[in-house]
This record gives sequence, structure tokens and C-alpha cells, in this order.
Amino acid sequence: MAAETRLHRLLRHWRPFYWREAALCLPAMPLLLGGGVLLGLPTEGAMAAGSAFVVGLAASRDLIGRRWGAMLGTAAGLTLAAFLGTVVGQVPGLLLATGCLGAAVCAAIALYEEDLWWVVLQGIIAYLIAGYYAGPTDQAAIRGISVLIGGAVQIGLVVILALIFPKAAARFPIGPRPPPPGRKLLISHMARAAAAVGLSIGFAWAIDLQNWAWAPMTAMIVLKPGLMETQTRGIQRVAGTLLGCAFATVYAVEVQSAHPWLIAAAGVTAFAAFALQQAHFATLTGAVTATAVLLVSLGYGGVLANAEHRIIATVIGGLTALIVARIAPHRGAANGVQEDRVGENPAAPKAATAPAG
Repeated sequence: MAAETRLHRLLRHWRPFYWREAALCLPAMPLLLGGGVLLGLPTEGAMAAGSAFVVGLAASRDLIGRRWGAMLGTAAGLTLAAFLGTVVGQVPGLLLATGCLGAAVCAAIALYEEDLWWVVLQGIIAYLIAGYYAGPTDQAAIRGISVLIGGAVQIGLVVILALIFPKAAARFPIGPRPPPPGRKLLISHMARAAAAVGLSIGFAWAIDLQNWAWAPMTAMIVLKPGLMETQTRGIQRVAGTLLGCAFATVYAVEVQSAHPWLIAAAGVTAFAAFALQQAHFATLTGAVTATAVLLVSLGYGGVLANAEHRIIATVIGGLTALIVARIAPHRGAANGVQEDRVGENPAAPKAATAPAG
């Protein structure tokens, strides 16, 4: 009985599992990765596949009431961010200032509209990652074109498959809209987001950390208006990152970074991430992290160093967000803050879903 109970609790972290919707988003990544390897452009193929991965995650969301709006908005935002981030990254101070400004804007949007926040968040994350790979305009153009191709391929395949299999293209259940935030909550949350991102970048730079972009990325994802929400997501984010990095690293070492095996594993972990978007946050984080590590291993190599640096950056970002949240916490319904219980996701009301298109 005890074993069954533990198994039930473990499986609960994998529910709901939207395998039909995930199947629509999966084909683009192996096609792009395989094409990059065959053309002798594994780095560009990995960048395109990474773009397809993020745009595929957007397929479960709406933007301004449009079924495909989130995918189009995400693809456009990633392309622009890839180009600008690469160029601006040559001036670290400007990258830091614009990153903090973007985090503040993203935090304000989060208090009004979750889907729009998610799209903007992906753009800011892509901007900071591109800043890590700073370079001249020709390098920025290559990165931007690779990202644009990946997003376009993903959108095209999803639209075609959705027309063929409309039942697999239904919108995920929509949660309740948050109440309008008060002015104090809005201003303070924007300030805390800018501070968390700035501090996490500064500390990562101070210790000369590779893959430092994961620190501000974690801070933006983890930081929430409620202190308990921030603490809960911080713990789950770190746990998921550890598991995802461990799996991807051990696997890549065992297969000796052979491209076919890495592409197959990236397909499996990406499928899990697509299907687990409304499951437990730690489980989703593990799938996303494993996919990212495998993509970087395909495009740049150095799997052990990549995993180690990502774990350190994740810890820095999570701790920074928690410290900033503790300095000026918001608690209770008076501030429009909804607290989460540790280890659980708030239940989302069931909503009628209709085929996409």
C-alpha cells in the first residue's frame, strides 16, 4: 500500500499529460537538428531547433485572442531578440541595463495577462542568451536567420498537422485571470524583478561564470508577487534543473555525444516538455532543462561544463529572487497575491476546448 501511494504521488507530477498536442510540435526539432548535421551546420541547426522548441511551447497559448498569435509573436520576438542581443552584448553595461528594463516590463505584464507575459518572457530570455554569444552584425544576422527558420518551420508544421488532426490541436484549459494589481504592488514587483535580474547578472559576471544567462532567466521565472510562490518555484526550479542536467549529461557521456543519439534524446525530452506544460513545475523544468542541455551539446559540445555552469547559474538566480522577495514581500489578498501550497499547482478550472484553426 505504501509503495502504491508513493507511485501515485510520483505519477501525479506527470499529470495532465497532453500527448496529442505534444505530437503536433515534435516533428520540427529532429528535422532541423538532422538537417543541420547533414549540412555541416550543427550549431545553426541547434539554434533553429531551440527556436522551434520555444515556439512549440507557445502553441498551447493564445495572444490577443488569436489561436496562432502566441506562436507568431514568439517567433518574431525570438528573431528580433537573437539579433539585438548578439549586437548589444558587445557592450556589457548596455546589455545589463536593457535586461533589467525588460525584466521590469515583463513583471508588470505578468500581473495582467499570463499568455502575453509568457511570450515577452521568452523574448527577454532569448535576448540575454544572445548577449552571452555577443558578436558583430554578421554573426547576429546568422543567429537571427537561424532562429527565424526554426520558428517558421515549427509554425508551418503545427498548422498543417492541426488541420489534419484537429482534435489534437485544442487549446489547453485556461486558468482564471488575475485581479487587477494595485499601484503599490505593480511598482514594487517591477522594481524587484529589475533588481533580481541585475543582481544575478552582476554576480554571475563577477565570478566569470559561463552560461551566465541562466541566472537572470531563473530569477525572472521564479520571482512572483507572493513570497511563498517565489520560494516554492525556486525550490522546484532548482530540483528540476538538477534532474534535467543530470539526465542529459549522463546520457550524452554514455553515447559519446553521437549526433543521432543526441537528436533522439532531444526529441524525447522535448515531447515530454510539450506534454507537461500544466503538470508539476519541477517535472516541466526537468524536461525543459534536459532539452536545452542536449541542444547545446549538439551545437557547441562541452556537455559536462555546460551542465555544471547551468546548475550554478540556476542556484544563483533562484537564491537572488528569493532574497529580493524577502526584502520586500507581498502577502495576502489585500495585495492581490495568490499564495501557492508547496509542491502543488493551483487547480485550473475546466474550460471548453475547440479545435484550432
